Amino acid sequence: MQMLAERKLKEEIQRLAPFHHKVELPYGLNTYVPQEARRPVEYTRLSNLVRYAFPPLISACGGSLAGKRVLDVACNCGGFSVEAAKRGAEFVLGFDVVDHYIEQANFIRRALNLEQVEFKLMDLEQIDASSVGEFDITLCLGILYHLENPISSMKRLSAVTRYAMLVDTDLEFTSLKRRLLCGRFAQRPLWLMNVARGSTSDSKSATTSLWRRDDVAQFRPNDAAVIELLKFLGFQKVVRLKPELKGLEKRYYTGARGTFLAIRT
Repeated sequence: MQMLAERKLKEEIQRLAPFHHKVELPYGLNTYVPQEARRPVEYTRLSNLVRYAFPPLISACGGSLAGKRVLDVACNCGGFSVEAAKRGAEFVLGFDVVDHYIEQANFIRRALNLEQVEFKLMDLEQIDASSVGEFDITLCLGILYHLENPISSMKRLSAVTRYAMLVDTDLEFTSLKRRLLCGRFAQRPLWLMNVARGSTSDSKSATTSLWRRDDVAQFRPNDAAVIELLKFLGFQKVVRLKPELKGLEKRYYTGARGTFLAIRT
């Protein structure tokens, strides 16, 4: 691939903004456009999770992603796919159902000349070994709590995952008040149903919610539900990562968000 000229990069960044991931590009540029940004998380999302979750994932893979095939689920503009490629992954496939996010991702791919990365406009229900092959690692970052059928969807992803799955998700029943109200039930594997309203390009959450063209039912798990689900899928070792780093988003420290590393042993 031929590297894009600086002027063209600037034009495309402005045209495609806002991006959900702040990705560093050539000529000292990046995809974060302050005047177009919708939420502060767009500045921190990529760097925070890479600092926090990638080191234990890479350690579990023997210290490197070299030679690994990586699947990036609901990849958005592709920031995590890019980071996996930078760390030596042999091939990375990112997919999403929103054509605008895939357009953003392909722009970033061209800007960084990442030939080992591919982005596809694809629904999770289309994922199987015959359509995409198998992967050593699946990144399931920010999608689990949006799924209408979380068990069957995660089964589909597990079926193409040979070794490790990294899951980052909103969590329910995290506050002391809720735990007290729900008693022992809050400690059991539970899912809370939520109906999320449709989204448009004018929505505050447009960098992540354009897939919601209509109202959707979705289910937010507690931490026990995530752990039991991953074990049910055949990952014998499942750990919830501890948010010990400074500077992460507040939701990781309060427990409203959690990251889980699942390994087949």
